[in-house]
Order: sequence, then C-alpha cells, then structure tokens
Amino acid sequence: MSKQNISLEFVGNNLFNQAASNISISANPNQSSEISSQPPPPIPPQIGPDPRSGRSTITFEELPTCLGAHGIRFDFAFGYRIRIPDNATSPYQVTIIDLDSECKLESFTLNPGQTKVADRKFYIRYRIEIRCKGELILEHNYNCRNQKVYIVIPDGGLGDNLAWLPYAEEFRLKHGAKVSVVIGEWMKLLVGDLYPGLDFVDAKEKPILKNAYANYFLGIFNKEKTSWRPIEHQQIGMQGSVASILGLPLEPLKCRLHRGSIRPFPERFVCISTMATNPGKYWNYPNGWEQIITFLNNNGFRVLDIDRDPVLIFDNKQYTIPKNAEDFTGRFPIQDRINLLEHADFFIGLPSGLSWLAWNLDIPTVMISGFTMPNCEFPTPYRVTNYLYCHGCWNDSNEFFDPNVPVWCPRHVGTAREIECTKTITPKMVRETIEKIPQFIQGAYEHRMNPEGKSATR
Repeated sequence: MSKQNISLEFVGNNLFNQAASNISISANPNQSSEISSQPPPPIPPQIGPDPRSGRSTITFEELPTCLGAHGIRFDFAFGYRIRIPDNATSPYQVTIIDLDSECKLESFTLNPGQTKVADRKFYIRYRIEIRCKGELILEHNYNCRNQKVYIVIPDGGLGDNLAWLPYAEEFRLKHGAKVSVVIGEWMKLLVGDLYPGLDFVDAKEKPILKNAYANYFLGIFNKEKTSWRPIEHQQIGMQGSVASILGLPLEPLKCRLHRGSIRPFPERFVCISTMATNPGKYWNYPNGWEQIITFLNNNGFRVLDIDRDPVLIFDNKQYTIPKNAEDFTGRFPIQDRINLLEHADFFIGLPSGLSWLAWNLDIPTVMISGFTMPNCEFPTPYRVTNYLYCHGCWNDSNEFFDPNVPVWCPRHVGTAREIECTKTITPKMVRETIEKIPQFIQGAYEHRMNPEGKSATR
C-alpha cells in the first residue's frame, strides 16, 4: 500500500466578524471618516494576530506511525487509529479500554486492509488489545513520554492563544512528551523564546504532522463536533475547555510574557480597551466610557486607550474610542502594549484579547461583560455584569457563537432588547467596582493630598 497524507482543515475559535469586515481606520478618531467598502490591510506577524487567519490546514500521514505484531499499525493521531495490513490472513478482534477508569469503551473486528479511527479526538489514556483467533498478539497502553505529540492551536485570536498555549506546556511537563505546537507566527515571535521546551510550527505553512504518536486540536468547536471535546465549552469556559481536551486539571494558567520595560512616564495611569470583534462584546451604555474616564481623571489617573484600531464599523454603525481618552491605539507590536500595561495601575476592558493580556501581566483587570458568565474567561474579582437583565448567552449550551452575523445577540437581535446585557451596565456599577481596587484607593488618596491637584506619580 502506498503511503499518502490526509489533510484536515481545522477551524477553531475565530471571532472575526466576516460579515462586518468594512472597517475604516482613522489616525484621529475625533474626526469623521467615511465607511470603507474594503477590508483593512493584512496584519503582519511582527504586529500581532490577524483575526481573519483562524483557519488552519494541517496534514498528517495516512498510515499510523507505530508498528506492532503481525504488521499491525496504530497511533493516536486522530483519536486512536488502527490499521490491519492488506496481506493479513485472518480477522482481528480489537478491544479499546480507558486506562483511567478501566472501562471497556469498544469491541469490534477488523478484517485485512481495514482501518478504524476513533470518534473521540480528545485525550484519552487508551489501552489497545488485539487478538487473533483468541490469542492476544498486541497490547499497548498509551504512553507519550519521549514521543512526538502535536498540539494544534488555531491562529487568529490574541485572547485564545494567551489562554491556550500554557496548557501545551503543562501537557509537556506532565507527560514528558516531545511537544510541537502548531500556532500563528506572531505568537511564536511574542513568546516562543520563553517556552524553550516546545517546538513551534507555523500554522499558515499548512504543516505536515510527521511521525506523530498523538495529535490534539484545541478550539471552541461548533455544535456538531461533540466528539472533539469531552465537555461543552459553555460549561467550563475558554481555558477549561482546552484543559479537558488535553486531559489536564481544570485550573487557570497564565502565559509567559516578556516583562521588565522602563516605565513610560511617572504619572499614575490606567489602560482601557473599548473595542472588540462584535457589538455584543462592547459596553453599550451611552457615553459610559466617557463618564468613567472623567471619574478617573478627577481622581488623578491618566487614561490610555490601547486598542489596535480607533475606529471600527459593524453593520454600518461606527464605533470609536472615547473622545476623552488618550489615544494610544495603532498597529504596533503587542510587546509595545505589554510595555505600557505592565506599569498601569489597573486595566478596564471587555471580554477580548487585551483583557487576557492584562490578566496575564498580573495587574487588576476590570471586566465589563454581559454576554459571558464569570467562568468563561479568567478569574477576576473586578467583573461587572447586570444580572437583572438578559445575560450569559455565550455560556448557553443551546447557543453557539456565530462570527458571521453583524450583531450576535441570539435571543433578542432585531428587537428593543438587543444587546441589553451591556446597555444596562451603568457607570455607577463600573465606578463602584473600580473603587474596590487597592491601586485606585491609593492613587485617589494621593491625588486628594496633592494641594495643586496634579496627577499622582509613582
């Protein structure tokens, strides 16, 4: 039999709104700009992720890589895979066991030339038993120590990659495997040297996963792909879902980042992110951001908006950064944003990538969110949600996020209640959350003690 390759187009969690790709970018968001009919230019990997590149095509070998008795081949490259050679003279009885529970999962017969591929694609510590005429001729317990394992992370999202890469490293440390991570080039440039134990493979190069003992695919899968994850992502959130795919404990992990930059200026400051990939993620209370910025300025804090784009268009509606924020937007490297964030007193953002970046930098992170529940993202004591109105649709197992609609509000789109989850989060709720942050308390006190009313310094 000739050896061929099998290609698989893998689409993970890509939150880019293809239907609303008409985005205009202005150097000054306070000036009006025409809505462009052209999509924005590609984002080079030196700058960061391009949200349109969440589709990964990977290829793995058709023949399983491990050779056993009687010429039988097997591996765990797509779930388990078992291949009986063409020249076999008898059928084989196969038993599949879960080593952790000792439960027998499957029992079936394979004839000469047949291949069996498991339905489940996530981590299971399998035991394979193969008999011929009642005699046990092959037994194998899953053990990836010193074996080649590929972990595929779809390109495209800052928060996704920051949330998921630590679990590839945790898998390597737990099992002693030789782990290669298929990931976007931008992420390798950002943190690759901080993970010397991992081998990074560029996702856009359509890699061939050679000599794999096992392959695992991380992502938020659509409703039909139940066999790709053991637990629905709505129940355990962004990190819990990939931890379960890799058979790891459901606990939050932080991504390693380069730190140690020089403080950019002496005044106390807060970083904010007001832009996102769908209107459902925005804080949609009218002039809410402007009120919070005024509140922070009055307490001695500069407020820096560090979004990538100062203007975005969704469904022919223009979204801009707040007029009274200091404009630190632009298409510059993520590391430059890290160099600002690590010196900020705290961060205020949305359920999006920059909030994940702030949390990974260990600064207090205020999360303003209506469409996700607290277990969706990282743990923070500074989360703001109005539970008196519709909320949490992302965590509803009857709903699956659709990146192709201009406004994702599955319960109330097109009605007066559309995205009421964030329209009803009031500035008072956000202010009272900010007032619990120790850095705010200290900075506001220093500002009150300053008789000239100048911004506090650190």
